[in-house]
Amino acid sequence: MEKLTIRDIAVMANVSTATVSNYLNGNYERMSLETRQNLANIINNTNYIPNTTARNLAKHENKTIGVSIADITNPFTSQVLSGIYERCDTYNYRVLFTNANNSEQKEIDNITRLQNEKVAGIIVDPVNPDSPIYQSLSNSNTVMVDRQSANLIIDTIATDNVKSVQELVEQMKKQNYQKIYFITWPFQNISTRTQRYQGFIKATKYSTLDYLVTVPHHGKLAEYQQFTQNIATIMNKKGNEKIGFFCMNARVLLRLLQAMQKLNFAYPTDYGVATYEEFDWMKVMTPPISCIRQDSFSIGQVAMNSLHHKIENKISTLPKLKLIPTKQILRNSF
Repeated sequence: MEKLTIRDIAVMANVSTATVSNYLNGNYERMSLETRQNLANIINNTNYIPNTTARNLAKHENKTIGVSIADITNPFTSQVLSGIYERCDTYNYRVLFTNANNSEQKEIDNITRLQNEKVAGIIVDPVNPDSPIYQSLSNSNTVMVDRQSANLIIDTIATDNVKSVQELVEQMKKQNYQKIYFITWPFQNISTRTQRYQGFIKATKYSTLDYLVTVPHHGKLAEYQQFTQNIATIMNKKGNEKIGFFCMNARVLLRLLQAMQKLNFAYPTDYGVATYEEFDWMKVMTPPISCIRQDSFSIGQVAMNSLHHKIENKISTLPKLKLIPTKQILRNSF
């Protein structure tokens, strides 16, 4: 059976569609008790389900937001989404979700589609926060999370990447590591990567790129083999020196651990290691991994709180950067 429409209900009740709409929205002033009871009986007997979007538009409300995610495979993303959904439940908002799969063009297409859907607001975890598409968005109904644009034009919720990395690497230095290396995806002007490296440099005071090691983000086998070879060179040259590695995120950490395992090196005997991001599997490693715990769930919550405040109050202010605190988790990996 085809889904009934508001017009079908109007025909059955011998009233106008406007009358049905008024009934659904609780506007009973201009209808008789008989009409109201008749509509109630028809709707109950037919199990009619109203179109929520149409009802919201009729009430000049829009309780749908759009969310554009850079990469759904990123473990960080699931916690951010959980925080957004939790707040949406509280505020009675629905969510249209899109995934750019790390494609800048796909991200542009997704945001354009969300705009065409007339969503009340948009939360963006951007592939490229400096994309021209963001010039078409208003700070009055948009919030950005995680990555930051060079020139802030949209309210952004992120963590203090610089300070948190600086503090953890300084802890590594206190353990008398003579050399510490920064392991990262290629920077590609991505704020989270460059800022974490800035924190590393603040802690180590290095003036050259000799301690920067990149991992191919979506590389071919030969590129991963080259990374393993680079790690082998570092380990073979260290002699009796005590050396450590700080990883830009958890997936980079996995690449490093895989390379070290292949080379028959183990932490903390042969090297020390720490990383940005914490996941449960790090706790069951032997020994557990020292890390920076970022509250991804709170990032999602705060982003939706900010968006809700702007939408409900119809305000437009200068864009602001809000940093969510991190926590240093020291274990025995260095």
